[in-house]
Amino acid sequence: MTIGIIGADDRAVALGRMLRRCGHNVCFSDPIDDRTSQSAAEALGDGAFATTPYQQAANCETLLLTVHWEDLEPALAALGSYKDGIVIDATRPPHMGDRSGAELLAQKLDNRHVVKAFVEPPELTNDFKVASDDPEARAKVEEIIENCGRHAIDAGPLIHAREMEHDAEAIRPTSR
Repeated sequence: MTIGIIGADDRAVALGRMLRRCGHNVCFSDPIDDRTSQSAAEALGDGAFATTPYQQAANCETLLLTVHWEDLEPALAALGSYKDGIVIDATRPPHMGDRSGAELLAQKLDNRHVVKAFVEPPELTNDFKVASDDPEARAKVEEIIENCGRHAIDAGPLIHAREMEHDAEAIRPTSR
C-alpha cells in the first residue's frame, strides 16, 4: 500500500521510515515548500517519493496528515476533495476547548474516515492510541500499526482525540 504523508518535518520522516520498514511505499508532500517533501523522500530512499497533496488524494487510499496546525488550511486547500479514503490525523493542534482538532478536520473534509493516531513520535513509543468514529477505518489503522511491530491501543470514538491531542502537548511543541 502507498501511504501519502502530507507534511515533511522530522516526525513525518520518522513515521515514513517506520512505514517503509514494514513494507509500505510512502510519498511525501508539503503544501508550503516542495523542497522539504523532496528532501523527506530522499532521506528514505527506495519506495519513497515526493508529490503533491492533490496527487496523493487521487492515488492513495490512506493519507497521513502530519503538518503543523498553522499549515492545516493550505494543506486542505492543496488536497482538494477526499471523502472516501482514510485520513490519519497526526496533527498536534492547540487546546480547542470542547472539540478536538480531529473532529474539526473530519468536519472540514466532510470525511467520516478520519482516524486520530501517530500523535506520539515513533522514536518515543511503541504504543499508539487510535480513535475514530469509523470502526473499519480505525481497524485498518490499527492493522497498519500492528504490522509495523508496534502496539495499537483502541481509544474508541473520535471524541477521545481531545485527550490524545492534550497529552501530545507535553511531548513537543505544536508549531514550527
